[in-house]
Amino acid sequence: MIKLLVKFFDLGALIAFGAMMACVSLEVVTRNLLKLPTPWAEEASRFFCVWTVFLGSASAWFRNSHIVINVIPRRLSGGPKFVLQAISGILTAIFLLCVWFGTLSIMIIQYTAKTTALEISISYFYLGLMVGATGMVIFHFRTLWKMLFRRDLSSQSLDQP
Repeated sequence: MIKLLVKFFDLGALIAFGAMMACVSLEVVTRNLLKLPTPWAEEASRFFCVWTVFLGSASAWFRNSHIVINVIPRRLSGGPKFVLQAISGILTAIFLLCVWFGTLSIMIIQYTAKTTALEISISYFYLGLMVGATGMVIFHFRTLWKMLFRRDLSSQSLDQP
């Protein structure tokens, strides 16, 4: 199930990136060669950029490939390292849940607001953040659960890439 979810985020980020590049390319060609501005292409490229970033972030979270500063955890071992990782993991989980619930409330508040050119709800932009944050929450809690209850620090530590 997790592998399928990761493939969803990988493929979704790739498709969104391709769509973003297509919109930007179309805008450049139509604006500079044909002298016809396409305002919808700029909005669409922003939309796809948001989706690319947050789907890709969830994918990177699964692979534990986000940038980390691990100066202190590298110098610790045993119990102190575990405590630091547990506190860091729990605080990260709280942050991710705040992002998730905050995004949900913004989506509800902004549902009636429409974009200028595409005339779609602003909530669709936030939906990319919601989907990406959902993936990050799932992947983080999976890793946190393994770390806290299986004590497998060598393969699933939260601070090692």
